[in-house]
Amino acid sequence: MTALADLRTPAPPGWYDPDGVSTGQDWHYRVPVTLPATSTVNSTAKIDVNFSTLMTQLGISGTFDVNSVRVVRPNGALATTQEYTDRVFGDSTDAAGNDRGEIKWIVQDGGAQTYYVYFDIIQNGAKTANPQAPINANFERSTTGQEDPTGWAGTAQPNYDAEVRPNENVNVVDNTTVNTNGNANTGDFSYLIGSRTNADGNGTDRAVLTRTFTVPVTNPGNVTVRWKAQGWDSSANGSNRWDFLRIEVVGGTTTEIVGPTAGNYATRPFSPNFGTGGQNGTNSGYGPYNGWDLTTAGTHTAGMTVTSGSEPWWEFSQSLASFAGQTVTIRFSSNHASSFRSWFMVDDLEWSVVDGTLGTPEAFGVVTTSPADASVFAPGQALSISAQVDAAPTASTNPVTANVYDQTGTLVASNIILYNDGTHGDATAGDAIWTNDNSVPAQPTYTIPLGTVTSTGWIVRIFAKDASNSTIGAQNGLAHRNGLPVPEIEANYWNIDEILFDVTRANVSVTKISQVLNDPISGGINPKAIPGATVQYCILISNSAGPIATSLSATDTIPGNVTYVAGSMRSGANCGTAATPEDDNAIGADEGDPYGASASGSAVSISAASLAAPDSFAVTFQVTVD
Repeated sequence: MTALADLRTPAPPGWYDPDGVSTGQDWHYRVPVTLPATSTVNSTAKIDVNFSTLMTQLGISGTFDVNSVRVVRPNGALATTQEYTDRVFGDSTDAAGNDRGEIKWIVQDGGAQTYYVYFDIIQNGAKTANPQAPINANFERSTTGQEDPTGWAGTAQPNYDAEVRPNENVNVVDNTTVNTNGNANTGDFSYLIGSRTNADGNGTDRAVLTRTFTVPVTNPGNVTVRWKAQGWDSSANGSNRWDFLRIEVVGGTTTEIVGPTAGNYATRPFSPNFGTGGQNGTNSGYGPYNGWDLTTAGTHTAGMTVTSGSEPWWEFSQSLASFAGQTVTIRFSSNHASSFRSWFMVDDLEWSVVDGTLGTPEAFGVVTTSPADASVFAPGQALSISAQVDAAPTASTNPVTANVYDQTGTLVASNIILYNDGTHGDATAGDAIWTNDNSVPAQPTYTIPLGTVTSTGWIVRIFAKDASNSTIGAQNGLAHRNGLPVPEIEANYWNIDEILFDVTRANVSVTKISQVLNDPISGGINPKAIPGATVQYCILISNSAGPIATSLSATDTIPGNVTYVAGSMRSGANCGTAATPEDDNAIGADEGDPYGASASGSAVSISAASLAAPDSFAVTFQVTVD
C-alpha cells in the first residue's frame, strides 16, 4: 500500500537550492505556473501573482520577502531573464508593499511547460536581490535620469531629453504654460524623449531609445508599444515636417508602426497636434497644448475623439510574423523642427506574450527515506527513521520530528527527534538527511511491542517545520492547505510526509521429540525406557513464515525420574543434523555459534539471536533413566 504523500509521486521533488542543501539561502514555498502549448522559446511569459493569497492558501503567517521571488525552469535552473515588479498588477499601477505584483520572464523551454515561482518569508532568512537580468520593459529596474536603462540603449543630441523619469508633474512654458502629467503608464518610471526641458531645434533622431530582443521562430506573436505625446507642435500623415515620434521594428526589413509613414494618426498619434500649419477655425495644427486633430472651433479633422489638452497613453500591437526567428530592435526616435516644444514618454514594451496559469502553492518538500514504503517489521523490532528535506527547516527547536501511528490510527509515539548533525545514524552533518536510528537510548525511536498482532497500515509521519506560524491551528511551521479538513492529516499538508508499513509476527513453532538409544538389557536393539536406559531429546524451533524472528529462547524442564548426561548437548539445523557440541554452561563462544544451549539443575535452556523463515534450529541432549 502506498502512503498519501502528495510530494512523493511520481518521484521525490527537486527543490530549488542554489547553494547546496542546508547552506546559505533556502526557499520554502513555490507555486507552479503552467504555460500553454503556444509558448515557444523567446516568448515572454507573464503572470500576476498575489503572494498574500498564496500564503493564506498555505495557512502560513509571516512577512513576504519581496526579494525572494525567483522563476525556475522545468530543469531546475533559474530563468536567465526574469523580473518581479511590485508596482504593477493587472496591467495597472499597484500599491507598493502589498505582497502582489507582475512576473515576467523569457521562455527558454518551449511548448506546454511547468515553471515554478519560488518565494519565501523573511522569518526563514532574508534573500538577496534577484541576480538574473531583468526584462525591464517598464523601466522599473532603472533610476531617475538614467539615459541607458538596464537592457536598453538611449542617446540624445545636446539640449534634448532622453532619460528615465519618475512619476511627476512638470510645469512647462512655451506657447502657453501647462502643468503636465508626467506619470508612467504603469508603475513608478517611464522614459522621456524629445524636447521638454529646453526649446527644440531642427533635426531628426534628436533623441533615440532602442531595445533588442529575439522573436520566437514559431508563434512569434505581437510587439505592443505604449507611448504618450505632449507639447505644442504637430505633424501629419505622410509628412516628415515638424515634430513627431517614430517607432520602428528593425530586422531583416524595417516596419514603422507609429509615425507619419504608418499613416494612421487617429489611432496611433505620433504628435500632440495634427497638421503642418497653425491651428485655426477650420484646420487643426500646431499652437495649442495637446490639441490633437481639433480646430479652434472644436471640430475633429482626423476622426479622433479625445478632447483638447488631454494627456492619454496610447497603445498599439504589431504582428511579428514577418520577423519570426530574427533578432530585432525596437527603435523609438524623436524628430523636431524649431518652433514649439514637443516630447514623448514611452513605457511598458511587451513582445510575444504568453499568459501563464497559476497552480496550487506548495511548501518545501520532505520525503521519508526510511522505513521504505510497505516495509515489514516484527514485534520487538525498533524503527530506524530518516528523511530527505529539500530546504533547510528553520524552526528554532526540533525542526524535524516523526510520529508513529498503529494499525488503528492511534498515535503510539510522538515528537521523535530527527538529526542532521552527524549523529543518530546521520552519516554527514548538514547533508539534509535527517535521521534517528534508535542508537541513543536518551532519544529513542519506537520499538514494536512484542505482543503486537500481524497488522497492516502502520504509519511513520515526518514533519519538517519552517519559521512561519500557522494561521489555521496547525503546529507552528507546518504549511496546511487552507480550506481542507482536519489538520495533521498528511494529505492536507505540504511540508510533511508519511510512509505505511506492516507488522507481521513470525510463525514460530516448537516441537519436542524423544528417542531411546539403548537400555541395559537389549542394548541398542529395540531398546526400552527402563532404568539405566539412555534417552535422547530434541527440541526443534521453526519459523515457517513471516519476518525474521529475533531473540528466541526456550527452557525445558528435565523430568524428575531421569538424570541429565553431562556434555551431551549438540546443536544444528534439525534433529538429524544436530552435531555441534554445546557445553553445559551459559557462557563462552559456543553460546553464539549461532545457537546457545546450557543445562542447570533440572532445566535446559536454548537460544538463538535470529531465525529467518522458513528455517529451523534444533538442540539435542541425553538423559539416563533412574
